[in-house]
Amino acid sequence: MKCKLCGTQEVNSVKKIKSPYVNFRYTLYQCNTCKNRFFDFNEHNVDIQTIYEESAANYIKITRFRKNFYWRNQIRRIEKHLGKEPKSVLDVGCRTGDFLMNFPNNIVREGVELSKNLAEIAKKRELVLYYDFVENINFDKQYDVVTCYAILEHLIDPLIFLNKLADIVSPEGIVVIMIPTYECLKRWMIDTFTSIRWHMYAPPLHLNLFSKQFLDRCLAENNFKLVDRYWASGGMFNPLKNFPFVNRVFGKFIALLDEYTPINEIPIFDHLYSYYVKTR
Repeated sequence: MKCKLCGTQEVNSVKKIKSPYVNFRYTLYQCNTCKNRFFDFNEHNVDIQTIYEESAANYIKITRFRKNFYWRNQIRRIEKHLGKEPKSVLDVGCRTGDFLMNFPNNIVREGVELSKNLAEIAKKRELVLYYDFVENINFDKQYDVVTCYAILEHLIDPLIFLNKLADIVSPEGIVVIMIPTYECLKRWMIDTFTSIRWHMYAPPLHLNLFSKQFLDRCLAENNFKLVDRYWASGGMFNPLKNFPFVNRVFGKFIALLDEYTPINEIPIFDHLYSYYVKTR
């Protein structure tokens, strides 16, 4: 097996993972050279668009917009590193446009979304939507901010996407990338001490698990410099979710812990946030 990300032959099979979406088991591979983990999309013949739409159906149930603590904190970090309020934002994988709606409506707010149903909701919110893969879109502008929250793990060929970023981010603009990371204590403990499937092992929707070193190298090759990074639970750690009131209180506590304490400087949780500035 050849590494789909760095191209070397130094690849080992780690284990078989049962897909949560289809009745197949996928082989999890790890490259000894670039340290990335990945699944082979072609291992089984599946209709990926149908799976996406079925997966999106649960999200569509929540369509009423309200300003969000999580997204406001993301905007605060972005503006800190950009050094100003952005005039244009492109959110790749924007779903119903919740993140974009947290920006003022006098700036350019555009999104990319592959689910037709989610994209229709975003369009009704008067956001500009592209319904295609980023690498297929001919953008007529560059953006101050391009955000990619939980996108890279889904792509069959993520390197084409990463190379495209250099063309669509303006000079001194910001790229924000959030990926699930297997290089964390949470994943290690689940794999080592339990028989539970780590929820980020989710082929064929999740295909790539980047190492942070490889991600930084790819961005550096496209003239981006890492300026900030932290690890967070992404709201996925809540043992009290079956108790509504306590669930909300605990969720806010974890959000504050994620954002404002030094614990986010340690790879405990499995959501890795990286902020890159385009150097030229």
